[in-house]
Amino acid sequence: MGRAILIFGFFIVICHVIGAGNARAAENENFTITAAENSVNSSAWNLRYAESENAFTITVADKNGEKVYNVCSKFFEVAYIMNKTGFGARMIKPGKAQVPFQILEKIINLDELSNQKIISDGQVSNESALNLIAGYLPDLINDNYKHLLH
Repeated sequence: MGRAILIFGFFIVICHVIGAGNARAAENENFTITAAENSVNSSAWNLRYAESENAFTITVADKNGEKVYNVCSKFFEVAYIMNKTGFGARMIKPGKAQVPFQILEKIINLDELSNQKIISDGQVSNESALNLIAGYLPDLINDNYKHLLH
C-alpha cells in the first residue's frame, strides 16, 4: 500500500514538473531536488529526502548514446541509465566507482537493483528521470542502511 501511494505521489510530482516547463527544482513532501550550487558541471543536482542532513549528488553525462545519471553520497553510488532500451538502475562499473565495492555490496539491495533494471521502457525527460531516481532510490538501500536517507 505504501509503495502504491509513493508511486502515485511521484506521478503527481512528475506531472507538476513537466507542466511547469523547464523547472530548476522539484519538491515533494518526501524529497527535494535542487540545482547544485558552485558546480562546474551545470548538469548536477542535490537530492535531499525530508528532514535529512545527508544529500545525494546526481550528475548526468552523455556517453556513447546513453545518458548516465550518477547518484552518489559519501557511502553510496549507483547509476541510472537512459538508452534505447529504456531507463533503469545499474551498478557503477568496477574501477569507475568512488565508493569501494565491498561497501556498496552491503548497502545496495541487489534484488531491488535487478528489479529496477528497467523502470521505464521508453525515453523520459530530464525532469522525469530525476523524479524517478528520487522515487526509486530508497528501495535500493538495504534496511540496515536506511539511515543514509535521514
